Amino acid sequence: MKRLGKWLSYIILGLAVVFFTLVLLMPTVFSGTLAIVRSSSMEPAMPAGSLALMLPVNPEKVKVGDIIAFDPPWDPDVTVSHRVIDIRRDGQLLFDTKGDATEESDPYYVPAEHVHGRVIFNIPYLGFATNDASNYVQTWWGLLVFVAMPSMLLIGFALRDISRSTNRRYKQMQLFRKRRQRRR
Repeated sequence: MKRLGKWLSYIILGLAVVFFTLVLLMPTVFSGTLAIVRSSSMEPAMPAGSLALMLPVNPEKVKVGDIIAFDPPWDPDVTVSHRVIDIRRDGQLLFDTKGDATEESDPYYVPAEHVHGRVIFNIPYLGFATNDASNYVQTWWGLLVFVAMPSMLLIGFALRDISRSTNRRYKQMQLFRKRRQRRR
């Protein structure tokens, strides 16, 4: 029963490490950006609180139906992710966008130079959790709980396992030597 618990804890820990490594490294590997969805304008495709991965895109390759992230002309300090419902080429490339949960399209066309990227996928509610965790980790208690204690536990378990395996090998060698001496 102890072995099952040990293996189960290793599997859960391993899956957590792989998951968070992918979430944190995937944007870097693919030159993407992670963003927290703060409004419900794209529900149900992207609920508020989702963690969205945006990858850079050539605006010429954006199609109707894609979800793009852009700086809206009406509020350049915010990044908005909306679905493209129409593409116009009136001397320049322009996108007509709309949130899935809204009835009307956005008030202005989005110029191609305002487009940051295409939203590839999102994980519902992980954005708020990530934001809260990152704010908490920036405190001393958060650093202790999320970084120092897990690190010390992993190092302690590793040292214990090394010690046990070394001790077990030593005992096996002693037993082997005693048996050899009895045979002589």
